[in-house]
Amino acid sequence: MVSLEKPWNLEIFIQSVFDCARNLPDEVIDLVRENNGIIMVTFVPEHVTTRRSEATMDMVLDHLFYIAGQIGWDHVGLGSDFDGIASVIPGLEDVKCYPRLLQSILDRGESEEQLAKVAGEKILRVWKGVEETRDQMKIEGVLPVEDVWEDRTWWRYDRYYQMPDPDPEDKMGLDWYGVPPPEKGLYLKE
Repeated sequence: MVSLEKPWNLEIFIQSVFDCARNLPDEVIDLVRENNGIIMVTFVPEHVTTRRSEATMDMVLDHLFYIAGQIGWDHVGLGSDFDGIASVIPGLEDVKCYPRLLQSILDRGESEEQLAKVAGEKILRVWKGVEETRDQMKIEGVLPVEDVWEDRTWWRYDRYYQMPDPDPEDKMGLDWYGVPPPEKGLYLKE
C-alpha cells in the first residue's frame, strides 16, 4: 500500500468515471490534493472500458477532466504508460499523438495555462518534493523500498512481453531489452 504522506505520482484512472479495480476512488483523489501530489492519467484501454476495441481518446480525457474538476489542474498530468502497455488506444499510440491530445484539451475549453500544468509543469513540483524526500531519507539512513523488499520479483518488458527480469541491476550488461522475446506468443504476428 502506498503511503500518501508525501507527494506521489500515481499513473491511474478514476473509478467514478469507469469502475475498474486499478482506478482510484474519489476519497483517494482528495488525499492527493491534500499531500500536494499529482495523478498521472495513463492510456491503458482496459482502464477506460470493458472492451479494448472500444477505448477512445475521449474516454481518457473524461478521466483527466474528472480529476481536474475534483482537485484542480495542479494535481493532474499525462502518464501514458507507453513503457508497459500491451495494447493502445487509437489516437494515443505513441508520443507523436501528444499534439492532438493537447489540442483536444484546449478544444474542451481549457486554457493554455491549464494545458501547461497538465503537460508537465506541475510534475516538476512533485519531482522536487521527491528529491527532497530522497535527500532526507539519505540523511536518516532509510533505504528505498526496492533495496529492502525481500523476494521481490522484478519485471522486464521487451516491447512484446512482460517477463521476470533475471538481472534487475544489469550486472550482466543485458540492458533493458537484453532478454530476447519468445519465438511465439500472444503479441507476435505469426
